[in-house]
Amino acid sequence: MLTGLSPAAQARAARWLPALALGLLTLAGFWPVLYADFVWDDKAFLEAPPVAAGLGGLWDIWFNPAQLPFEAHYWPLLYTSFWLENKLWGFEPAGFHATNLALHMLNAALLWRLLVWMRVPGAWLIAAIFALHPMRVEPVAWVMSRKDLLASCFYLLAFGCWIRHRACVGDAQQIMREKPPHLVQADRQFRELGRQAGRAYLGLLLLFAAGMFSKTFVITLPAVLLVWVWWRAGAVRQGDLWAAVPLLAVGLAIALVDLNFYAGRAEINFDYTLAERLVIASKALWFYALQPLWPWPLPIIYPHFDIDPARLLNWLPLLAGLGAAWGLWRAQWVIGRGALAALLFFAITLAPMLGLVGSNSYMEYSFVADRYLYLAGAGVAIVLVAGAVALLRQVKWGGYAGVALAALLLAGLGGLTWRQAGHFQNEIALFGHVVSLNPAAHSAHYNLGIALMEEGRLDEAEAAYKAEVARDGADPKYLQAVNHLASLHFEERRYARAMELYAYSAEMNPEDADTHQNLGSALAQLRRYKEALASFQRALALNPELEMARDNMALAQEMLDKQAAAPGEPAP
Repeated sequence: MLTGLSPAAQARAARWLPALALGLLTLAGFWPVLYADFVWDDKAFLEAPPVAAGLGGLWDIWFNPAQLPFEAHYWPLLYTSFWLENKLWGFEPAGFHATNLALHMLNAALLWRLLVWMRVPGAWLIAAIFALHPMRVEPVAWVMSRKDLLASCFYLLAFGCWIRHRACVGDAQQIMREKPPHLVQADRQFRELGRQAGRAYLGLLLLFAAGMFSKTFVITLPAVLLVWVWWRAGAVRQGDLWAAVPLLAVGLAIALVDLNFYAGRAEINFDYTLAERLVIASKALWFYALQPLWPWPLPIIYPHFDIDPARLLNWLPLLAGLGAAWGLWRAQWVIGRGALAALLFFAITLAPMLGLVGSNSYMEYSFVADRYLYLAGAGVAIVLVAGAVALLRQVKWGGYAGVALAALLLAGLGGLTWRQAGHFQNEIALFGHVVSLNPAAHSAHYNLGIALMEEGRLDEAEAAYKAEVARDGADPKYLQAVNHLASLHFEERRYARAMELYAYSAEMNPEDADTHQNLGSALAQLRRYKEALASFQRALALNPELEMARDNMALAQEMLDKQAAAPGEPAP
């Protein structure tokens, strides 16, 4: 009881103090994020011309999205938020990270309020677990993952509008059942309920569209709303279906725009068979269900699954998933519909990220990612916490035991979150953590090498580049980085190390003309003109149009002739 306050003030405090506690817990766990730098592809997207431009940039974001380099999706609301922040604090990382953290805190509070309205047991604890779980560090600490935060915010707000709309419709229908038709039309309360239902539905449509313009996984919302109707009433009626139709139409229209844009921008060719996709989806679903229960370690980029359909063990996750769904369906008459509804929310919300339909560029790195679990993971927490609360209510002193267990759980999650947030402080910390847990992670050594090279740690960068080349072969992107590193060694007069790297690059990709051109240039600077001439000739044999090699070959030949005319000229 809050003494010294009026009853109205006490009611307001009881309503907002839990939200304040959620915010403080989240701030404590994610505090290191506020001091983090940009990582991964943050700079590439945030420094894109439309984001950094004036009002014209805002026009391009919405109506000329092809001006956004690298982005293959049409998510204009996401980039509008970046554009606005750029006008407020430029490219200061702290501002972008603070916005991400504020969105996450808001999402936790929205989830709590939704669960309270639904009368889900343990609503605050579920929201606190959502807020503090270390698997939510990635979408908060990685600025470009704001799409998950922003889309989830609109998703939760739209969900609240749906609940309000259906409540108003239900109350209006009750009035219609209780009064004659001629009195219903004159009933002031009936008319007010109609206005409230209309406003709630308009808000639902607008928020749903905003979510779709942030990230298109929000298209799953209409299906989830019908699951909520089934959980609440035990059946989905015709009126509920008709209410979901406009949502589905809006979602499909925006999704088609996004898919059309994506098809013209993305260069992805993952030819997975239907059998492989089923294996990927079933294994991913179980990963997202089980990994949050023991979130340690979290490598950020997870190893690829074995997806060989010929291995019978790879079909066990699918069979187990179907068995679990059947068991929950049968058990609903004993334990209720809540568990099945929460897990349906979990599976439906994750569906676009499971790889069943289409492919996304991240599948090159991993089939799963922490950020994909951001909102969907609440479904698993609802089942576990609500079940635990129901059990503890049957036990003497169960309430005290529950509070103690909850405190220990939140303290442990907060510690893990603080630690995981530290891995996002900069790119050396991020990719160093990735390669320490998943050495086979695609491009992780390469990105680590770039970060180390920018810090002047050339020997460590060299080891990282060589590890990437050994893993992924002679990708021109990696060998170009090796050549750049060799140039830095050369500038520091570390000639032996530079020549070793140039020779390594040529050995790993003997058919690349640029590699031989770079090697020849280095040899020429060392006055080893005969060897340089051979490298330039090799480069021109591979690419006769390489003018630089042609010009350098002429210079090398000229210097050879001078050496022959004046023997004994000292080498450097």
